[in-house]
Amino acid sequence: MSNNNELQASHRVLSMLESACEYNEQILDDIPSVFVVLNQHNRVIRANKAFCDLVGCTMETALHLDFTAFFTSENRDILLHHFSHLRDDSNRDTNARVKLEFAGTSEDQPAKPFFWRIFRLGSVSEAEGQVISMVGDDLSGLYQSELKLMSIFSSIPLGLMVLDSQGRITEVLSEYCHVLLNQRTLIGESLYSILLRSNPDQERELTDAFDLLRECAGQFMPHFGAREAELGRISQLKIEGPSGFEKWIKPRIQPIAKNNTVDRYMVTLEDITASFLAQRQIEKADLLGKQAQALYECAIRDPLSGLYTRLFMNDSISRLIASAKRDNIRELAIVMFDLDNFKSVNDTYGHDAGDRVIKAFGNIIRACTRDTDISVRYGGEEFVLALPCNETHEQGGAIVADRIRAKLADTPIDIGKGQMLRVTTSSGVAYCQKNDTLETLLHRADKYLYVAKHNGKNRVCVETSEGE
Repeated sequence: MSNNNELQASHRVLSMLESACEYNEQILDDIPSVFVVLNQHNRVIRANKAFCDLVGCTMETALHLDFTAFFTSENRDILLHHFSHLRDDSNRDTNARVKLEFAGTSEDQPAKPFFWRIFRLGSVSEAEGQVISMVGDDLSGLYQSELKLMSIFSSIPLGLMVLDSQGRITEVLSEYCHVLLNQRTLIGESLYSILLRSNPDQERELTDAFDLLRECAGQFMPHFGAREAELGRISQLKIEGPSGFEKWIKPRIQPIAKNNTVDRYMVTLEDITASFLAQRQIEKADLLGKQAQALYECAIRDPLSGLYTRLFMNDSISRLIASAKRDNIRELAIVMFDLDNFKSVNDTYGHDAGDRVIKAFGNIIRACTRDTDISVRYGGEEFVLALPCNETHEQGGAIVADRIRAKLADTPIDIGKGQMLRVTTSSGVAYCQKNDTLETLLHRADKYLYVAKHNGKNRVCVETSEGE
């Protein structure tokens, strides 16, 4: 009875061991990594499904295949070196890691990059000798992603590069760097020297920036963050291209951290040539606009009196007359002034004194009129005012004309050399009628000016509502 019980127990143990082995086999077959066990002759004595799928064979066919036959001669030598190292009894290492391409079973099958982990398992049997297991992960997807990323970097119109702590270029991530910097060789070059060649006027800014990079190298990241704004002083840099063609770039520098300290720097070079040239064109257009405005002001503004010239008067007053005829303006008065006895001022005190009188009278006119009024130096000592009025009282033009006359009469004018002179003016006022033109209005205003002069000067003669 006892022997039967022991036999049944042995069967149960064997059954459990077989189940455990089948379970382990299933686990190995389910993992996506390639798994093989090699004997001392580097032949396969155990493989999982991933390996069989990779080489395109069954489990039975895979056994005793020469594993090293799936590698190129160069990679095979590397692999055998690791095997020999692990099988050396004096070596204390029990595993190794290496990246090697798996060449496949035919010329049509492309080689695939794998990351291999190699383990020494010990002697399973005297026949198999020192056994090694290998676990390999296919890096093809990762390499494809890297290639795609590098392709993107190479095609974007940005320069991407990595600098070491001393500002030397260690990696070029975008081929556009060569175009932007107009330099065929970049690795090992000093970015500071490349930029300085075309920008000697920014030597101080570039020196300060690259001194800062060297200072921050090895420091904790917050140290760089506190000084980062100083790099913004380099806003735009010129690069001289072939045949004198110039490009403009904007550099941006960011630290690459290692253990929370600044290890290297990522540099982005942005091509801002188009925007820079556009901005320069805008500035040029603004300058031309200002010059044109200045020329226009010279043409329409009398430099002595500060009032408009006859060139401006013709169009501007004609527009006011047209607006008055459409009843958009309640009243439009044309006033013509003439400085009394001005010739004697020039003859007695000189033309400089006469110029001072003209300037002072211009200041008085501007002080007594509005922005909507048009004040013109008509010629010599004659002045014309166009005074539109929408207020309820009539003859607003006459009121303004008399205010100007009185102000001039009460204002002593400094004519130089400590001399003060009082000057008077006479004026005639005409009001716009339905059939008037600029010429007819000026003619009537001049007629009433003559009347004011004839009646004793220093007075205003106003056209009545009946045109008399």
